[in-house]
Amino acid sequence: MDRRGFIQLSVLAGMGVTATSGDASAESTVYSDLLQGGARAMTPEIIPADRIAVYNMGLGEGKIIVDSERSRGDWWLGQFREDPHFMTFFHRHPGFDEHFFVLEGVLSLYFAGTWHDVQKGEAAMVPRGTPHAQGNTSEQAVRFLGGGNPGGFEKLFALQDALLKRMPASDPGFGAEMRKIFGQVDIEILGPPPRRS
Repeated sequence: MDRRGFIQLSVLAGMGVTATSGDASAESTVYSDLLQGGARAMTPEIIPADRIAVYNMGLGEGKIIVDSERSRGDWWLGQFREDPHFMTFFHRHPGFDEHFFVLEGVLSLYFAGTWHDVQKGEAAMVPRGTPHAQGNTSEQAVRFLGGGNPGGFEKLFALQDALLKRMPASDPGFGAEMRKIFGQVDIEILGPPPRRS
């Protein structure tokens, strides 16, 4: 066994993974043991554009690139467009962390008592349980990558799209239906979005 192989096996052994021999087949045994020991196996994959679901969000759209089924529940990823005046409620997610990376425009995030403008090329992380609001307070569309871990929250966009196909957002019953959806995807509403001064 060469020095590199020894170091790799030593690191894995420190994680509780063992190999049955020191030959070339040990590498596959080590990785097989690692996967059986709790790591999640993922397969390399190209996701064609026609397999990326696109959902209406009212004032924007969401494209879910990786859902929890594809990630085995570990995380989700989407590309979003939010039109001017799109705004969420002041809310929190008790069970998942949320991440944003701005591709174009300015994404406004409220947390820790103030509004923050996340510019093109900047990222933001909102740990689980953090009260926040998010939206577009500019006059131009904002595009960003959004994701979270673990997965599950991305189901919001399919449910909201289906609701918008059944009734317009101006329907008096729309809010009650959205509250039912929020309960299914780990959104705890805390109130209206804070005013921007």
